[in-house]
Amino acid sequence: MAILPTFLKPIPVKLDDLLLDPNNPRFAELGQQVAVQENRFADPKIQKSAFENMRSPRFDIAELRDTIKTLGFLQMDRLVVRQWRGGPSGSNKFVVVEGNRRVTALKWLVELHDSGKENFSPEQLKNFTELEVLLLDDVNAPPSSKLVLPGLRHVSGIKQWGAYQKAKAVFTLRDGGAAPQEVAQSLGLSMIEANRLWRSYLALEQMRRDEEYGEHADAKLYSYFEEALKRPVVKTWLGWEDEQRKFTNEPNLREFFGWMVGETTDDGEDLSPKLPEAKSVRELARVLPDAAAMAAFRAADGNLSKALARFEAEHPEDWVPSIASAAAVLASLSPDKLRAMKDEEIAALKSLEARIKRVLKDRQKLTGNK
Repeated sequence: MAILPTFLKPIPVKLDDLLLDPNNPRFAELGQQVAVQENRFADPKIQKSAFENMRSPRFDIAELRDTIKTLGFLQMDRLVVRQWRGGPSGSNKFVVVEGNRRVTALKWLVELHDSGKENFSPEQLKNFTELEVLLLDDVNAPPSSKLVLPGLRHVSGIKQWGAYQKAKAVFTLRDGGAAPQEVAQSLGLSMIEANRLWRSYLALEQMRRDEEYGEHADAKLYSYFEEALKRPVVKTWLGWEDEQRKFTNEPNLREFFGWMVGETTDDGEDLSPKLPEAKSVRELARVLPDAAAMAAFRAADGNLSKALARFEAEHPEDWVPSIASAAAVLASLSPDKLRAMKDEEIAALKSLEARIKRVLKDRQKLTGNK
């Protein structure tokens, strides 16, 4: 991979000339799927939408805004921009490649000043609006640079991207011809993590192509596939093949899709998902090999709780580690903790004591042994 610093040069810019990236990978978390065309980036409505998206609480811009308000804008770690290519020749507008959070915070502070909600000095406003940035020569730089540069901060550094954004970066670089090891090194990931992210992204894309379930395949479901691919029993049941870059057991896969998003009955009733959250896949992995438990799960009124109850009834030895764990916890209680017990904690112990006595009494009746 080419040395990226050779494609960066410092330039002075005005804050007003910086365009937030309306195709920011973060926006996948907000459900954005359709990319905005380059020639519309400077449209005030597009920029307003990007600005509002960036101010979503999940991106913690308010905290960053308040930090800049208190300390000023410190340019030790400079913004990276590229020339906007959607306007007339010679346009002085630039698209933010790395630093959309900081630019949003700066624009927010200026907006508060203009509306009279804040009152900054001329020196403060100059600090907010007259910037020195790094201009990326995106014509000659490798296409992957637009992902590598933010990836260095958000995959392995400051304000990390979510798993889906990391996975999309890995996929895009690999799909562009970069070797797996090169991708991992570029984004500061281990090969194991990079490969897991790549497979999970491919799995979600496979769902996106499905005629029946594709409309439900958004970034929120990404974690289901991460969980599925982490668990050998689920991965095998779905038939994952690296060479084909997909799950190959179509009947099982479509059943899995239905469990994630919920099915619709013949009467048009929408049923709740049998796997209500990604971590439900962990419990599915326990019951998947057990035919009786899976029958309870697949039933019209079935769910994971019923499947797990059936599984545990068929595998009574599985309760022994839980009993041992509870005994260890009780043995660890210090005198101070015992004296400080609350009423509900004492009630829980008495309930456990009563349950153990009933179990032992029932066993005595069944076996005749004391």
